[in-house]
Amino acid sequence: MAYNRRIGQTEMSFSKLSVQCLLRTLLATFLTLVIYMSITFVVTGVNYKALGYEVLYSEDDENFETVYTYMYTGDEPENWVDEKLAEYMGKEGYYQQTIPNKLSKSTMNTISWITQIIALIVWGALIYIVNWNVGNADADKNELGNAPIDKHRGLKAGLVAVIPFAVTYLVLVVARLLGSPHAAVSLFKIFNYNCFAFNNMIITGGLASISILELVCLALVLLPLPIFAAFGYSMGVRHTILKEKIVYKNEK
Repeated sequence: MAYNRRIGQTEMSFSKLSVQCLLRTLLATFLTLVIYMSITFVVTGVNYKALGYEVLYSEDDENFETVYTYMYTGDEPENWVDEKLAEYMGKEGYYQQTIPNKLSKSTMNTISWITQIIALIVWGALIYIVNWNVGNADADKNELGNAPIDKHRGLKAGLVAVIPFAVTYLVLVVARLLGSPHAAVSLFKIFNYNCFAFNNMIITGGLASISILELVCLALVLLPLPIFAAFGYSMGVRHTILKEKIVYKNEK
């Protein structure tokens, strides 16, 4: 099978590789948020429906209160006019606001898990590529110059990169055991947003609602990063291009 050899092109120290894994994970976190918001926006737009409207009143344009609400019944005659709404709209300080439909809980869950799958693929690709390049270059140097290869270099880099995220997990564990403020949950969710659907499935309430077993399960969010890094480096050392391997198997 053919492979791309880029001799000397990917000179990267262990510390730089670890930092790259960390930065790419943070990038994946941002992209996960963007993907989730984009899918939610599209689905919301497609399913948009005005259920009614309400009239808000404010004296200072800062503090608003609802003074009138009307929900459509479907029996409104053609060219129907809400006279009470017209009365409000003729006065200063009154504003009309549409009441839109909301996505169902099942729809939101579906969006979350679709985003979760896409996010893991994006995250995995970002980590895989940089580790593959380093592994490929290390293998070239070994073959041409007998330079030693640390076959666990990718795994080690992934483990170092995951330390900041592991710290948020330890903070969550300590907070749960000591009954500390719930800020630990928010900290954990923000730093480990790449697995947000999985986290939300387990953390359904406050800090006290998380059982010890669920606490152990949450540690699984720390595994993808070192696994992606180890797999990418291993494939690079073997000069194996995953895309060609998949295409080759499909053709066969």
